[in-house]
Order: sequence, then structure tokens, then C-alpha cells
Amino acid sequence: MAPALILAFALPTLISAEHLFPEFIKWHVYIVNGLSNSQSMFTHCKSKENDMGIHNIPSGSNITWSFRTDFAHSTLFWCYVRKEDHSASASFEAFWYYQPLFDKCNWKNCIWVAKDDGIYLKDLSQGLDVLSYSWYSGM
Repeated sequence: MAPALILAFALPTLISAEHLFPEFIKWHVYIVNGLSNSQSMFTHCKSKENDMGIHNIPSGSNITWSFRTDFAHSTLFWCYVRKEDHSASASFEAFWYYQPLFDKCNWKNCIWVAKDDGIYLKDLSQGLDVLSYSWYSGM
């Protein structure tokens, strides 16, 4: 009985409460225009319940939104992005309930960067950008 009691008191110090309950975290998603040649980027991001609207993001700028996940673990945001010249577009999931995503987002900030060759997720735990989605030719 004593080891179980010790573990019960030690567990909160070993594991952060917010890592046990992502629903209590205020999440932030960023869509960053990292395209070259000062090219702007069209975006439309939304979830089942929330529409973030349509935006034209200038080069080097971003859009962001904040939210809390639901207790049913069904929170999902997706985005459609398109290069200014209409030469390429991409559709991708920007947030979903997934532990490896939480780790890459450092349990708070999911940062997506559109670059000339695709859409990257900043892996904050490793300090690097990971190519996650490719551009599709045309619209």
C-alpha cells in the first residue's frame, strides 16, 4: 500500500497536469507566409464549429487563433492555402487531437509555415521545420 501512496503523490510532479489534460491548455495555431519573392498567400481555416475566415497574408506575416480542445477529443482545424499567383495550393489539417502533434507544438503553439516547396510544421521540441504537406499544382 505504501508504494502506491508514494506514487500517487509523486505522479503530479513527474507529469505535468496539462500534459494529462490537453483540454485545459489554451492552444495557438499560426499559419505563416514564408514564401519567397514577397508573394502573398490566400488562407481559409476552420473547424466544424469555427470559421477563421478568408485572409490574404502578406509575405512574412501570419494569422493566428486560440482555442481549447473539447473533452470528446474531436477538435480538428483544417486549412486551405493558395499561392498568390494561383500556381499551387494545399489543404491540410492544422490541429487534431494527437500526442505527437502536441509534443511538436510544445504543448501550446502549432506553427505552420508555407514555404516555396510545401507546408512545414515547426517541431518546437527538436528546433526544426518538418515538411508535412506538399503543394498541389493549380488551384
